[in-house]
Amino acid sequence: MMISKKTFLSLFLLLGLITACTKDEVLEKDPQPEEQPKEEDESSYHLQAVGQSAAELLTQEEFEALQVNLVYVEGYAPTAQTLENLEAFLQERLHKPQGIHISKTAISSPGLAPYSIADIQQVEKDFRTGFNKDKTLAVFVFVTDGSYSENENVLGVAYRNTSLALFGSKMQQYSGGVGQPSQSLLETTVMNHEFGHIMGLVNVGTPPQTDHQDTAHGKHCDVDGCLMYWTAETGDVVSNLVGLSKAPSLDPQCIADLQAKGGK
Repeated sequence: MMISKKTFLSLFLLLGLITACTKDEVLEKDPQPEEQPKEEDESSYHLQAVGQSAAELLTQEEFEALQVNLVYVEGYAPTAQTLENLEAFLQERLHKPQGIHISKTAISSPGLAPYSIADIQQVEKDFRTGFNKDKTLAVFVFVTDGSYSENENVLGVAYRNTSLALFGSKMQQYSGGVGQPSQSLLETTVMNHEFGHIMGLVNVGTPPQTDHQDTAHGKHCDVDGCLMYWTAETGDVVSNLVGLSKAPSLDPQCIADLQAKGGK
């Protein structure tokens, strides 16, 4: 069977960088050397593996503020409630005395759906404007207009140390209808879950203080109902959210992990 160049590249990057939200496994390795710029610049910091910036996110020692650079395809903007919930979640766990700030940028469809990790990285390269500056740490969030090419059941993915994506078309498919959670509830659950991964949960940069990693599902918590339970990033979470008024919280073991790493 012939494998296209694009498919080969997608699989290569998938093995090298991703902490993805799937049923089966979460993979994380150091980024490949060829991805690093030849010269150190403001963007090279953001090309590390998921979890490598957990301490910088959680503490104020190096960065006292957080800038969330949100880029979304027109028609797939997260709700205002989702962004309020995200800010509250981050305020609760991060030591950022100079504040948490969210900027929003709408773009036309790149025409790449369904998205591979390589596609998402290209969008980040083209549209990311937030980089670390002085005492401010920057995180990039992309909301797509399509699904994940490797697994249509996936709702979100954390793929670098300060980069994550939500699959907007799947968010809309799984929310707002009869027997479905609201859009903001589903978005909040997936968004917070992916931020949990770049904070180093579970055992992806932030060492567990107790044995609660669900090894059968990779870098996730084994407590059903915890924000970091594996279903929170797949379509399987929908039935669990129906009837809830707010997104799942981190369980005490995940909170203890973050606190030991320097978080609140």
